[in-house]
Amino acid sequence: MSKTWMWLGIALFAAGLTLAGCGRTALAPANGVALAAAPAAEATPQPRLATVNGVGRVTLSPDMATVQVGVRTEDPDVGRAVSENIRRAQAIYAAVQALGVAEKDLQTTGFNVYKTTKGPQENRVEVYVAENTVSITVRDLDLLGQVIGAALDAGANQVRGLRFGASNYADALAQARRQALEDAQAQARLMAEVLGMRLGPPRRVSFGGGQPVPRADVAYKAMAPEAAPPEVPVAAGELEVTATAFVEFELLEP
Repeated sequence: MSKTWMWLGIALFAAGLTLAGCGRTALAPANGVALAAAPAAEATPQPRLATVNGVGRVTLSPDMATVQVGVRTEDPDVGRAVSENIRRAQAIYAAVQALGVAEKDLQTTGFNVYKTTKGPQENRVEVYVAENTVSITVRDLDLLGQVIGAALDAGANQVRGLRFGASNYADALAQARRQALEDAQAQARLMAEVLGMRLGPPRRVSFGGGQPVPRADVAYKAMAPEAAPPEVPVAAGELEVTATAFVEFELLEP
């Protein structure tokens, strides 16, 4: 065979390999064997989810309360302003403890001393102001009005932030959360039933709410001690603990 025919055969063989490989990628390792590339893996299908918000509510009766009482004194002399403030604060401690408030239920939550001016514009004078705020926790609500009245009698001239609470709050919160989860599950089951699917396991759960918020504000500011009532009427009412549950359930084929 002549060299011309030999080179022609080699060319035709190479052309045949090229045509055979059209439409796919060929890998040519060192040994000369052509390997087709593996097809790309199919994307994993995303799960179908049902997102619901459940709500649970529990009502309970308060059995305790916290109230903030304050003493505000002023004097041109800073020492006298502070001394009078301390005297009144100590009198408040003694008065409420005499009614059965424990020492652990008394807490100073603020004490400030600052200088300001008072009087008409043409005759302003500088005075020092001392402010002392005490938080009182009352664990017997039958004594709450007496405690507030005793604090005012002893020299308090500010009362604010009366809040009711319950010693069994943790149990009520757990019950409200259970109700919220049951409500969320019932909603998801209904959704799956209407859509002709099966309810799968929860994929994500989170809680919200849970704080009892009813609040009564008793506002006695700048009241003269001799004008204070012996007992302040208060109504405890009821507390409602509300919890929410955010749940994502997986929906499965029937």
